[in-house]
Parts: sequence; C-alpha cells; structure tokens
Amino acid sequence: MFKIFQKKQKEERLCEKYKKLMQRAYKAALYDKEKSDKLNSRARKILWELRRLDYREIDAWS
Repeated sequence: MFKIFQKKQKEERLCEKYKKLMQRAYKAALYDKEKSDKLNSRARKILWELRRLDYREIDAWS
C-alpha cells in the first residue's frame, strides 16, 4: 500500500547504516583522525556483512 508501512530488509538497514557511518567518518576526519578511523572500521565491518549477504547495490561503491 504505502511505502512507509513496509518493513525494510536487513540489507537496506545495513546499507543506510553504512552510508551514515561513512558520512560521519568523513566529517570527523577534518578534526579528529582517531575518531574517523574508528568510524571507518565500523563501516568496513558493515560493508563486509553486506558482501557476505550478497547485496547487489554495493558493487557501485567499491
């Protein structure tokens, strides 16, 4: 019916989380390298999980 009532798939939730973490890591890199590295490593773990789940949209990112 409406898209707001549909539940998101696990892959879509992980994808959004990955994008948000990468944005935060990029912004943090301007003033705090250590925090940026931590955020980047968390994002990489999510990317590995997406690859393990064989999520098709990540091919455009890497």
